[in-house]
Amino acid sequence: MTAATTTVGAGHMWLEDFRHRAACRDVDPELFYPTAEFGLEYDAQVGAAKAVCARCPVRVECLVWALDSLPYGVAGGLTEQERREARVTSEAENGGEERGGNRAPLRIFHAKPRQGHERKDTDDR
Repeated sequence: MTAATTTVGAGHMWLEDFRHRAACRDVDPELFYPTAEFGLEYDAQVGAAKAVCARCPVRVECLVWALDSLPYGVAGGLTEQERREARVTSEAENGGEERGGNRAPLRIFHAKPRQGHERKDTDDR
């Protein structure tokens, strides 16, 4: 997806990136950085952040950015651990090389819960 260009003032240009359309733009950024490290509190904090990501129109763009640029927090619907696992999977599929250039694109997926962090509800989504 390409960024749109907008004219501002006397011919000054700026790029409108995906963040201007993100569902999280009016949400407290702290929501995306869980303070708990594990357990029910962690699951609740991550779940709240992922709920915002789930309704975001630019989730894929955010995830691509986060995979390359964001070492911590929830972004693009994935936690930092889920993004690390996605990078490792992508690198393994690309012969051990990091993404970039003309290499195969990262496969976007819905992450599986970490062991011991499975959802307990019966809601079919």
